[in-house]
Amino acid sequence: MQELYITLIGDSIAKGIITKGSRLAKLQDSACSLIENFLNCKIKNLSVFGQTLKRVAEKKIIETYINNLDLTKRNIVVFSIGGNDSDYNWQEVAENPTLNHYPKTKSDEFITLLKQMINKLKKKDVEVWITGLPPVNSERYFKNVISQVADGKEILKFYGGDVSNIQRHQELYNFLLYRTAVNTDCKFLDVRSHFLKKRDFLNSYCKDGVHPNEQGHKEIASEIIKQLIDYGVKPQPKK
Repeated sequence: MQELYITLIGDSIAKGIITKGSRLAKLQDSACSLIENFLNCKIKNLSVFGQTLKRVAEKKIIETYINNLDLTKRNIVVFSIGGNDSDYNWQEVAENPTLNHYPKTKSDEFITLLKQMINKLKKKDVEVWITGLPPVNSERYFKNVISQVADGKEILKFYGGDVSNIQRHQELYNFLLYRTAVNTDCKFLDVRSHFLKKRDFLNSYCKDGVHPNEQGHKEIASEIIKQLIDYGVKPQPKK
């Protein structure tokens, strides 16, 4: 069996960050670490709090990865990113809520960047996997995050008084990830459907409505492991 070498490129959720009040904490048993235990292999986690696909491009993470490839291994890159790309600069929005603001990475630029990275990796025979986005809860995110950094009343004007626009906009980026995975023949790991089916999914989330809590990470790991098995990925032999 060819040795697995998995690299994860993501944001704070992929990093295992949770929120406790106004503090950030890192989970020991994050989804990434639980999947590592199942696969019996170390995952190189390049995830960073606040990371966007645009920052990945600016920091030339893919180019650095390719320059250090070990071609004797089964190399897999997993993109677990997009939530921050869909986010806005809330202070700018609050200052001029009637203007047409754009997210941190526009949807067309997001697709272009992702396809460029996928093409570079595939030319080096690297497998590319893409995870979907866990859903965001509009009400919690608006109350506990957005309204803490900007004027919530002004932000509401931008959203036409409907905070559920937050969730729908984030859902767009999940669809872009899925569509790009299909169009580029990459494996897609769906973590969103599990939470959407749960009537009590907020029990699996932190107060901010964005970051899954410890229970949420266990559920993400469980869902991904089931899909890995379906894709025929087996644990590595113990050394």
